Amino acid sequence: MFYYISDMIKLILILFVSFILKAQNKVGNFIVSNNKIIWQKTYKKSLDINSQIITLRELDFSKKSSNFWIKSIRGAKLKVEKKSNQTRISVIDIYSIPKFYFTLTWFFGIEQSVTPKYIEEKYLFKQNLSEKFVNKDARIIDKIIQNEINSILSFNENKW
Repeated sequence: MFYYISDMIKLILILFVSFILKAQNKVGNFIVSNNKIIWQKTYKKSLDINSQIITLRELDFSKKSSNFWIKSIRGAKLKVEKKSNQTRISVIDIYSIPKFYFTLTWFFGIEQSVTPKYIEEKYLFKQNLSEKFVNKDARIIDKIIQNEINSILSFNENKW
């Protein structure tokens, strides 16, 4: 009888710990706050960058390493907050637009009404990040965002 209770307690603890590990709302620079997935990074220096709308572009990843949502990533809002010698950058409202959004007269470049698909629709389930996001896609999207921020910073440094 004692062994049975001991085994049951161990099983309950294992299930509880695995549930806690699965229910993740932070990975890398991504956090979940108020049902939103936010990319956020604090730099320990003052950066020459302002809040703005940014264009996100798929990087040259192999076809196996990214999915349709990532291949169609388009943009986000970049929010900049500054304190003495610190800059916090937040990227919110990250969205994707399917690549197949042209009408039959696509060669004229006429777009249908396009509805963006926000990152939360793809990767957020009951206030937690999906396992696919945690294990793989967060790293890819992080590289895309960092690439755009680095591009903005290098452009601002080269002003004439």
